[in-house]
Amino acid sequence: MRSPPRRRTGCRGRALAEGRATRAFCARAQKSRGSRHAAAQPLHGLPPTPAEIAAFEAAAKTNRDQAIAALADRLLASPRYGERWGRHWLDVVKYADTCGYDKDKLRPNAWPYRDYVIRSFNENKSYARFVQEQIAGDALFPGTADGILGLGFIAAGPWDFIGHVEVPETKIDGRVARHIDRDEMVSNTLNTFTSATI
Repeated sequence: MRSPPRRRTGCRGRALAEGRATRAFCARAQKSRGSRHAAAQPLHGLPPTPAEIAAFEAAAKTNRDQAIAALADRLLASPRYGERWGRHWLDVVKYADTCGYDKDKLRPNAWPYRDYVIRSFNENKSYARFVQEQIAGDALFPGTADGILGLGFIAAGPWDFIGHVEVPETKIDGRVARHIDRDEMVSNTLNTFTSATI
């Protein structure tokens, strides 16, 4: 009796185990009209260029299975893959390049967390490590860049500039703003990792 195939548990998830699922997806797409479009659109979010279509069709005439496998490998190796799928994670964690609220000021230092998420997807980082870096990266992985960058998750949500900067903590409104901010951090963590609402 054969044992079941080993599955990778990285950010790409079980659906892409050893690339077999992607190759099967691309094979199904090959049978449909606009096969190159059908494979590229879901993985990258962008249609292929005319040159890419011509190259794929030429390779498929020679060896269809090899062309599909090469297409799947190329699509997964592209940085566009992490950009496409990382954005879903950034939506879950309420990432924004601005603070939100009244003044909606730009967060000039928010982008390293965004780039960390994209890179993690492209590197197929294990989900366990991805989560650990975002919740306690400074404690679990001291001295590593990803241990610090992952903590951007804690500050990814909205931030009340007026409540934190313009209203002092000695006033009730200042204390309320800080409590709401901390509550947002806790509820965002529970919503993201346990799908529980509080």
